[in-house]
Amino acid sequence: MSDEKISSALGIRQMSDIDEAEMHLPAQVAPPSDNPVAIVSADDGENLRDIESVRKNIESIMETGRSAMEEMLEIAKQSEQPRAFEVVSTLMKTLLDANKDFADISSKKKYALEEINGPKEAAQTNVTNNNLIVSTADLLKMLKDNSGTKDG
Repeated sequence: MSDEKISSALGIRQMSDIDEAEMHLPAQVAPPSDNPVAIVSADDGENLRDIESVRKNIESIMETGRSAMEEMLEIAKQSEQPRAFEVVSTLMKTLLDANKDFADISSKKKYALEEINGPKEAAQTNVTNNNLIVSTADLLKMLKDNSGTKDG
């Protein structure tokens, strides 16, 4: 396939259209977040409906995957083909990932519900931390100044 066909299929610019300076710019990629949080939109009900919809989709995929895995395991046992067992193993890994996603969605839903229904006072709590960072030389100077004023 030519670059033109690939570019048009993906909806991106061709490599020949990008100048040399643009190719060497650093990519602006956000670092992955370990704990992504649910974003509560202005319409809280819509956000909860979306989360519930995703939850139902993942649950459906898990059920379908479970039955597919049982059938694939039977086929693998009967055929005794290494490739069949590899496919079962891959399907098991995919189902495990779906279970993790299901648990994440549940916690995001709980977080979203807490944001909607929870007390707003936690967001209004003021915390003041006073930290004084001083070098050793500054500390000695302050001590010397204090000892000089007490004596005099």
